[in-house]
Order: sequence, then structure tokens, then C-alpha cells
Amino acid sequence: MKRKVVGTVLSLSLALGAFTMYHSESVVHAESLSSIKKKQQENAKKAEAAKSKLDKNKSSQAAIEAEVARIDKLSSETDLKVQAKQTDIKETKEEIDVLKGEIAVVQKRIDKRDALLKERVNSMYESGGAVSYLEVVLGSKDFGDFLDRVLALNMIAEQDRQLLEEQKKDKELLEKKMADVEKKLVNLQNAMKELQVLQKQLKAQMDEKTRLMASLKKEEDSLHAEAHKIENEGALLKSQEEAFRAEQARAAAREKAARESSSSGGSAPSMGPVSGNGMIIKPAAGRISSGFGNRSSGMHEGIDIAQGGTVPIYAAADGTVIKSEYSSSYGNVVYISHSIGGQQWTTVYAHMSSRAVSGGSVSKGQFLGNMGNTGHSFGQHLHFELHKGPWNAGKTNAVNPAAYW
Repeated sequence: MKRKVVGTVLSLSLALGAFTMYHSESVVHAESLSSIKKKQQENAKKAEAAKSKLDKNKSSQAAIEAEVARIDKLSSETDLKVQAKQTDIKETKEEIDVLKGEIAVVQKRIDKRDALLKERVNSMYESGGAVSYLEVVLGSKDFGDFLDRVLALNMIAEQDRQLLEEQKKDKELLEKKMADVEKKLVNLQNAMKELQVLQKQLKAQMDEKTRLMASLKKEEDSLHAEAHKIENEGALLKSQEEAFRAEQARAAAREKAARESSSSGGSAPSMGPVSGNGMIIKPAAGRISSGFGNRSSGMHEGIDIAQGGTVPIYAAADGTVIKSEYSSSYGNVVYISHSIGGQQWTTVYAHMSSRAVSGGSVSKGQFLGNMGNTGHSFGQHLHFELHKGPWNAGKTNAVNPAAYW
């Protein structure tokens, strides 16, 4: 009986233990699934937050770039106004100098007549004036002599009248020219004030751009490396093909004209102004602020030429414009296709304040625009690229331009 009871108790204990163990494992398993699910939900929330933050950052970057583009447009317009105002001031100064020269000539004529008129008055006073006139007429020997004397006196009187009229006209002319000078001087002073205001506006715009560019927290070099991320890359490549075909035809026509001129004993036609010793000319004056090659932030597939003031930029060689546009990275930029000795070359001129060409052919040394600070740029300079072959997004054809001028 005792053994039976013990066996029963043992069986119940084992069953209870097995149930307890199974129940515990189920609870643990359920808790683990719940924890994993919770973590998954947390991760999903983090991922969503990260995506939202990334989208917000991209949106913020896009907004900043749009604002930079707006400031670049305003700065280019202001820069053109500054140049126009400087031209007006120069022309006004030249006009004032011309007027002063004309005033000096008129004044000289007036002074000369004044001396002559004083001499005539003194002569008339000394000779008795009207009485002397009567004596001359009555003192005639005969009627013929009388007529001669009257005629002579009338001629003298007419000369005196003309002299007085010319003197009056010259004095009126002098007064007018002096008034013109005064007016132009006032205009010049106003223009100088307007120029100062425009220059302050331009500086404020550039300061605002510098602040925005600093907020982007990107290096210029890395931005240049990503310059292929322009919106119309496909259109640019298509335009490049068309421009090169046009340039090949143009180059062939030049070579034919040169051969015909040479065979007829004439000189070869001019290929545009040349100021360099090599294949191309340096496109702008200034120091090389950044050379071609690897840098800490990546490859710099061009050279930067920097100089203050209004600095003109010229075509490095004869060519055909591929594209002239404003891009978020390069600002005001011009791409030109060249055919030199049968080889295709491409030049790029970036960050210009303005663009003077929109398409068609250009000659070596032709004005393209002025150096500027548009796009992803930190200070006024020209970013210049030379590619042996066509331009491509990876810039695999880029070579050091300084080795070719």
C-alpha cells in the first residue's frame, strides 16, 4: 500500500514537473517573440525617422541650392549693372573733357574779338566817332570818291555788326556748354553714388551666398567631382555630338581655305588672336589658385584661375559652343567643342558672372563672359577644363590645360 502511494505521488510529481517546464518554455518563447516584434517595430520607426530626416535634409539642401541659384542670378544682374554704370561714368568723364576743350576754343575766340572790339571803340573815340564819319563823307574830292568812301564806311559798319553778332552767339554757346558741363557733373556725381549702392548690393549678395555655401558643408573639389550630376546630362551629350560635327565641317573649311590661299601665293587665314605659345591660349588673366590633379578631397579635373575685379574670359581655341547655361554646380558655364589637327577637344569655362555667347561658332580669343563666383564656388575664379576627346560624366578624358598653352 505504501509503495503504491509513493508511486502515485512520484507520478504526479513528474507530471507536474513536466507541465511546469512546458508552461515555462511557452511563456519564455512568447516573451521572446513579443520582444523581437517590439524591436522590429522600434527599428522600423528608427528607419522611418532616418528616412524622414534624410528626405528633410535633401529638401533643405535643394532649398539652399535654389537660393544660391537665385542669388547667383541677382549677382550676375547686379554685376552687369555695375559694369554698365562704370561705362556710363567713363563716357560722362570723356564728354566733360570734350566740352571743356570746346569751351576753351570758344573762350579764345571771345577773348580775341573782345580785344578787336576794344581797339575799334578806342579808334572811334580818338577819331571823334560820328563827327569823323561825317567829315570822311563830306571830304570827298568828287562824287565817285564820295561813293567809294560811303561804301568803305558801310563795309566797316557791316564788319562791326557781324563781329558783334558772332561775339553774342559765341557767348551764348559758351554759356550753354558750361551749363552742359554742370549738368553732366551732377549726372556723374549721381552715377558714382548709384555705383557705390550697386557695389554694396553685390557685396551683400556675395556675403549671403558665402553663408549659404558654408551651410552646405561640402568642399568645392568634391562638388566638382559630382558635377556630372547635372539635370540635363543627356541633352548635353547630344548637343556635344552635334557641335563636334559642326566643328569638324568648320575645321575642314578652314583647312581648305588655307590650302587654296597657300597655293595662290597668299597668306593663310588668321585663326584668331594668339597670346600663348601652345595649342590653346590661357583663357583668363590671373594666378593659378588650384592646379590639376589629386587633392585630399578627390581629383580636380581642371585648373582654377583667380583674380579680382572685372576679368574677361576668352575662348581657348576656335570652336563651336556645345552648351551655354546655368547649372547648380558650375553656375554660369560654357562648353565648347574643338577640332585641332583632326583631334576632338572640349573646353569648359565655369563659375562665370555672365555669359556672352549662347551658341554657334567662336574664334580663339573671343570674349565669352566675365569671371565670377556663381554655382558651387568659394570666391571669384574661373574653373577651366580641357578634355582630349568628348566631355563625359566621369571626366576620363580630362588633361592638364596648363600643359597645352
